Amino acid sequence: LPKTALASFPGSGNTWLRHLIQQVTGIATGSIYNDSFIRNHGFMGEGYRDDTVIVIKTHKLGLKERKKYQKAVVLIRDPLDAIKAEFNRQYRGHLGYAPYSVYRKNWPALTGKKTMKWYKFYLDWLEFKGPLHVIQYEKLRNDTAHEMQKLLRFLAVPYTQSDMSCMLRNREGDFKRK
Repeated sequence: LPKTALASFPGSGNTWLRHLIQQVTGIATGSIYNDSFIRNHGFMGEGYRDDTVIVIKTHKLGLKERKKYQKAVVLIRDPLDAIKAEFNRQYRGHLGYAPYSVYRKNWPALTGKKTMKWYKFYLDWLEFKGPLHVIQYEKLRNDTAHEMQKLLRFLAVPYTQSDMSCMLRNREGDFKRK
């Protein structure tokens, strides 16, 4: 498989999109990270960053990072929602919510810095020189089937209507905050 980045700012739904890709293709997704919690919850390619996985999760930016890939999928989410999701993950793990007291203490100082990092991350990845596919998280939530069909065409992966129906039946996966 071509080495394909799945690049997103933390909290943008990268793990959810990996779940959808695995559901519809049956092919493992990889990651530059090696999170045992994620690996133990259905992501057998976690930690793989080679041509044996269909996409490789990354939150890194810069020319050195971009040059590692032949293709790129960039997932963009509203910055406030992405920053809030990442804030919750940092303080309460993949599925929890940070308590109000933590928000009150840490949120105001964090948002300005993170917003600028969000902006720089996407300016950087939109400079990718190879084939590039952009997915907006909100569109993926609202019309999952259509957005996934466009992604699968970009990835040049065949699928059947049965594959798509299977993915849609288990659309949420295990990595969704209640």
